Amino acid sequence: KGDRQATDPAAGAGVGRTITVTGSAEMQAAPGRAVIEASVEATGDSAAAVRDALSTRSDSLRQALRNAGLDDDQLTTGRFAIRPEYDRREPGAEPEPTGYEGTHTITIEVDDVDATGDVIDTAIDGGADSIGQIEYTLAESTRESLREDALKAAVDTARDEAAVLAARVDSRVVSVQQLNAAGGGLSPTYERYAAEDAASGPTALQPDDVTGTASVEATYRIDRWALKFGFDSADEASRLHLVWTRYML
Repeated sequence: KGDRQATDPAAGAGVGRTITVTGSAEMQAAPGRAVIEASVEATGDSAAAVRDALSTRSDSLRQALRNAGLDDDQLTTGRFAIRPEYDRREPGAEPEPTGYEGTHTITIEVDDVDATGDVIDTAIDGGADSIGQIEYTLAESTRESLREDALKAAVDTARDEAAVLAARVDSRVVSVQQLNAAGGGLSPTYERYAAEDAASGPTALQPDDVTGTASVEATYRIDRWALKFGFDSADEASRLHLVWTRYML
């Protein structure tokens, strides 16, 4: 057998060759939670007077929201600030405060997105001076489900891309060697509330879908003879190499 001239079909077949690719995917879902920032404001001759006014006004706002059915754990302090006000002075003159102004922002979490407009109207009627940017996101259970779907789609994309590349070098993907999550996240949507909306009747909102993304990095083993002989796995290609080696011994 030592004189026999033959070519090992696995030699040069790419046994052990790999392709590394990335795959990404984007999935969308209707928002399941709204986060609203409602603020009260106050001015006064002293910081203490502004603090007391903010406390009174924010308590009234909280109570109005409670009366509308919101729980205390849905209402948190987002921002509290008191700052002095100054008159314009001549250059070089020592500035002196003429009064104080303050803002107390309450962050409101609403699990019924359809009720977001009603909650804003309640906040305005309850004494809120301004409504900040409204954030739409997902409930925790939906968030996890969307991420899983995006990851699965990203893996499928990576596999398809590897198959295309393998075909370009006359090979076939036979196994995955390594697979890692490479990034992704959740992109909430936002909507602005204009002050003039309060005078135009009940607030109507139309939030966009929330987008979830995921990406993976995958390394696949490819084999040339898997394509030629129709092998579906690396084990079949390896067995061909083993049988041929034993035959030649």
